This record gives sequence, structure tokens and C-alpha cells, in this order.
Amino acid sequence: MSTERQYWVVSPNAKHDRTKNQETVEKWKEVICRNHVAIMGWSPDHDIGRRFKDEIRLGDIVLIARRKDWEPDVVGLGIVKGECKEKVYPNIYDEPAYVRKLRPFVLVQEAPASVRLRDVLNCTWAMHQLHPDDDDSDRKVCAWMDQQLELAVCEGNSGKIREKTLRKSRTATYDYEIRTKGQVTEACRKEAELLDNYERWLKKHGRELSRLWLGRNECDAWETERRNLIEAKGTISRQDIRMAVGQLLDYAYQMRNDLGDPNKAILLPKEPNDVGWLESVGISIIWHSGRRFQDNAGGQFI
Repeated sequence: MSTERQYWVVSPNAKHDRTKNQETVEKWKEVICRNHVAIMGWSPDHDIGRRFKDEIRLGDIVLIARRKDWEPDVVGLGIVKGECKEKVYPNIYDEPAYVRKLRPFVLVQEAPASVRLRDVLNCTWAMHQLHPDDDDSDRKVCAWMDQQLELAVCEGNSGKIREKTLRKSRTATYDYEIRTKGQVTEACRKEAELLDNYERWLKKHGRELSRLWLGRNECDAWETERRNLIEAKGTISRQDIRMAVGQLLDYAYQMRNDLGDPNKAILLPKEPNDVGWLESVGISIIWHSGRRFQDNAGGQFI
């Protein structure tokens, strides 16, 4: 595995407050998700703060995570796109914190069972570097992070895989797939075609879809009248469905202050199997069936 890019784990607990630690951590998580940043409480005068400022380089990959009660507590991951900047968040802590912008940023709550995040997390580390060339657990986590960020390319339907910024990992034996540039482009084409068909079908029933920009991200479809937020996928693979879940939860989180909680659904080319688990996160399914579309939400999306 190439070592040109470095991999890091940074804790979401930017400033430790022993009196109300968990409440403070949740506030820092909200800042991280809203602003797509890694945050460090130690200043550059401290060894950890100096490493955060000087050793984390542009193009490195950062996982925001820690270990809580011996289990992984994961927020997200992204590619470093900005220099270290000082910022004060007075509603959390009066002293400055130090931030590194992450773009793209992928909201993540768990990893496949074969990627043992717990093995690379330590409850006492504010920041540490992963070494994929020397440690098998680190290698699996780094390959998984590469995959999550490479899949995120398809969000903008640009058809441009990140070959110039994302190094290909070695042959994988995990429960996720590696996609080539051509495969990603084809997946984006199928999603666009499916979305076009759905949009035309809704128009025949007097309903309109629009696009909704959230920062630099664009959701696939937004129906204002019914407050429906929709993410399209070109296959019914579990990997695609899981990807759509992450995108919908991220979009819904970003829009909550302005538009409240939307109805969320994944648009698929046919009816999938075994998606009952989506009910627990408030996400429905829409699928193409003959010349019409169906949903499992009592007609909310059709």
C-alpha cells in the first residue's frame, strides 16, 4: 500500500470537559457534521496540536472517531482540503479550537464487520496516525476509508473518479466492492435515467421535482409540496442502499434548521429484498414496476 497519502484518526472530543463530557462531545459532533471539519483542542504550542497543524497534510484522509465504552464512536471521514485555522465556538468552549476542512466529507456511523475499527481506536488518543503498510488492522480500515470516499464521487453525477487524488487499494477481501472509473460512470448514468423516468411519471400526475443544494452537495430530488427528499441508486445492491442511507441522513441533518425533517426515500430500479431495517432510520423505498412506480410508504412518494 502506497504511503504517499497519510491516514489519521482524530477524536470528535475537541475540548474535554469532565463535568459534562458527553454533552460537550455531542455539541462538537454537530459542529463537525455541519462544517465538515476535523477539530483539535490542543494549540500548536502543544505537541499534539503541532502535529495536527504541521504533520497532517493536504490530501491526507482523516477519520473522526473515538472509542467509547470499548466500542467505536464514529462521526465521519474526509480528505484534508484546508490549512489549519483557529476558530472559537463560544456556545461550546470559550478558548480557540483548531480546524482542518475536509472535502469530500462522508457521514459514517459504522463499518463492515471485517473492518475492525475498534482495533485502531484508543479512548485516550486525541489524534494518531494509521500505518497501513505495517499493520493489518490499519490496512483494512484505510482501504475501507478509500472506498467510502471513492463512492462519494457519484453524488454529483460528475462521472469523474478520484484517480488523481485517491490511490487504488490492494485486492480486497472485505464485504464491500471496489469500483472502476467505468463502473462509477455507468452507475451514475443508470441513476440519472431512473430519476428522469420517475420525474416524467410524477409530472403526468401533476407533481414536480426540483433539486436542492446543501452547501456543495446536491440531493437527487426534492418535492417541495410533499417535503419528499429522494436519493436515486442504479442498483439494488446492499452497498448502494447503504450509501443512499448515509446521503439521506446527511442531507436531512444539513437542512433541518431551514426546512425541518423531510420524508426520506431511496429510488431504485426494482423492488429490493430485506429492507425492513430501513424503517428504523425513517427511510422508505420507491421502485420502478412496469410502467409505473410504487413505494412502501402508503403512496407518499407516488
